[in-house]
Amino acid sequence: MKQSTKYLPFTGLFSRLQVKLFSYFAVSLLAILLIATAIESVVLNQLLTLPASTQAHLQKLANEAKAFLNKNDIEGLAKWESEQDFTLYILDKDQKSVSHREMHPHFVFKLQYMRQLQQPMGDRVRKPLIGIPLSDSFNSDAALTLVVQLNADLHPAQQLSGSLWLIRTLVGITVLFLFSSLLGRYLIRPLTHLQMGTKALAGGELTTRIAHHFSVKEPEFYHLATEFDYMAEQLQNSMQNQERLLRDVSHELRTPLARQEIALHLLEKQATAQQMPLISRFKEQNEQMAKLIDSILNFSRLNNANITLNPTHSSIGSLRAGVLRDIEFEATEKQTINWNGPNEDIPLYTDTSYLISAIENILRNALKYAGRECHIEVSSMALDGRLKLEFQDDGPGIDEDKLITLFNPFTRMDEARHSSQGGYGLGLAIVKQSIKLLGGEVCARNCKGGGLCISMSLPLKLKCPLPV
Repeated sequence: MKQSTKYLPFTGLFSRLQVKLFSYFAVSLLAILLIATAIESVVLNQLLTLPASTQAHLQKLANEAKAFLNKNDIEGLAKWESEQDFTLYILDKDQKSVSHREMHPHFVFKLQYMRQLQQPMGDRVRKPLIGIPLSDSFNSDAALTLVVQLNADLHPAQQLSGSLWLIRTLVGITVLFLFSSLLGRYLIRPLTHLQMGTKALAGGELTTRIAHHFSVKEPEFYHLATEFDYMAEQLQNSMQNQERLLRDVSHELRTPLARQEIALHLLEKQATAQQMPLISRFKEQNEQMAKLIDSILNFSRLNNANITLNPTHSSIGSLRAGVLRDIEFEATEKQTINWNGPNEDIPLYTDTSYLISAIENILRNALKYAGRECHIEVSSMALDGRLKLEFQDDGPGIDEDKLITLFNPFTRMDEARHSSQGGYGLGLAIVKQSIKLLGGEVCARNCKGGGLCISMSLPLKLKCPLPV
């Protein structure tokens, strides 16, 4: 039975990482609870204290009660007590009502939990009792107190819920931000080194190694980095062996080709008129073989090697003049090329050698396959910081299902476009790699009126280095 790999097992190399992640989250949750509780305990007393307006109102009631006491108007005091919005009594030191009004048993029970006016009210009793000391004139030995039962709607805890949730939210966000920063530093730093190493390796820097950025104290990432270095080393050895093989093969092929060329040159001087066509054919085959070797080496270099670009300041006008001078020399009398461009020249900062090579390959491909009598239209424009070039011929085009493989190496469209012209299917593959090296892209489509249109787009200002 195939073992499922959907979930990471709590064993082996990554068990320590799992424990660390769990510890981070557990500590952060515990810190949120403890800090929020501590802050609430500090600010709770202040939040549960009566506001100044309520204290002033109760103090006013105490002053009114004093006025009745100073007049010894007990009957008026009793009537005043019953008319107030609060349940209140004037009590002596034995907690007996001075006005002789009967107190509810529950009120009597709550007297043992009576609070002072400036004291926090707490959040457990909805209607706490508040005691305000009074001084009296008719009985100086008695300690009198105004006891007021606070109405529930005036309790500060009514508005406390929103404040507590605000405190908890702020504490949670702060603690999570702190622990996320610590966790991010622990995780993102090694992942950043791994990402940079991957990009460098993909860009052709086969000597890239990242294990020295990691510590053995972080075994999960250290082992991952060593595996990456091992992969990079194997890839470097493989690419070096491939390049060495290509160089050796090309050398072994060029040597007999050079010998054959010398032999054919000697035979040409001694050959009869009947033998000359055969010798010419041999020479043509030799030239084609040499071109094939050059194309394979060029494509291999573009596709595999770590190429250092040499961007220079230029313009599309200077490139156009040089390219047309060379390509029009290769065209026949009935093959024409027209390059249209904007009125103002387009400045470039790129590696012109690769751009010129790509343009020449496209034009040579069009001259070869569009027919002996063809017209090639080239247009250039600058848009959003990019150079856009289009090459359109009036040849037969190619099948739609073959467009997607047009830029693949060793792809030949001979059946669709004059197989008599030959070719090895590397020209457009080299175009694609060259433009990719310059940070651009290339595509092809059939025109509605017939013919093939190849479009390329690349930045006007090359940013180095770019991945191959």
